Amino acid sequence: MSQVVNWENIMYKIMNSNGPDRVPGYKQQPYLSIFFMAFIIFGAFFIINMFVGVVISAYNREIEKNGNNFLLTSD
Repeated sequence: MSQVVNWENIMYKIMNSNGPDRVPGYKQQPYLSIFFMAFIIFGAFFIINMFVGVVISAYNREIEKNGNNFLLTSD
């Protein structure tokens, strides 16, 4: 059975590391967890901002091409 690799597992392995050619300890570098959490949070906000920006840009481009009321039907 394969082991699931996600960011939490990688974070714990990095926190337990002591450096090259050294035996890992238990949570030797807990401050690195702050880096991982900040990376996940800011990375998610950055991706969401990019997605929303592309959608708004496409909408504005369609408004310029087809006019202000292009989504309204005659009904």
